Amino acid sequence: MPRPERLLDPTAGPLEEFAHTLRGLRKQAGNPSYRTMAKRAHYSVATLSEAARGLHKPSLKVTLAYVTACGGDPEPWTRRWYRLSSELEARDNPARGQPRGAGRPATSPSAADRRPGPGASPAAARRAEPRAAARAVAPPVAAARRPAGDALTAGERAELRRLRSEVEQLRHANAVLKAASAIFAADLRTNSQVVYNPDGRQDP
Repeated sequence: MPRPERLLDPTAGPLEEFAHTLRGLRKQAGNPSYRTMAKRAHYSVATLSEAARGLHKPSLKVTLAYVTACGGDPEPWTRRWYRLSSELEARDNPARGQPRGAGRPATSPSAADRRPGPGASPAAARRAEPRAAARAVAPPVAAARRPAGDALTAGERAELRRLRSEVEQLRHANAVLKAASAIFAADLRTNSQVVYNPDGRQDP
């Protein structure tokens, strides 16, 4: 009897949520055994079960093999895997997700950023107006260059195409093995038939 999987709390973190979603896909596929999935995906039972434990991030190849064994679509799962990687990287390295200068002690504004006070001269007020207008009109460059959250890069699309090709090759190899196994079983049944000698005749 297979050992029951460990309980998961999908709200505990991105790894647990990812593993919980993998288990949900397996449940939608009729809850096939990991042994059956291993035959379809050409990965070991331990590797596939570890992918849905929620303790470690599985590789992209193992994730897509798990998904394919359950009849899932690899493309949205590729996006999920890259999103998980980004979330884990941001969690492990919080300083990378902060804007430049975050965490540093506040410094006094430079002379170029100081606004003239109520008693400033008209010339100082005129010098400050163009700078303030430029700051108000110029869009933030980082926001303009930020890609969409679920968009795949060219490299990711190429990797997805390569993995799909590998999955198709594995499916073809699996079909060939099944056909060869059926032929071998039929030959084995034929060779194992008992030859019956009537009238008690014995072979010399």
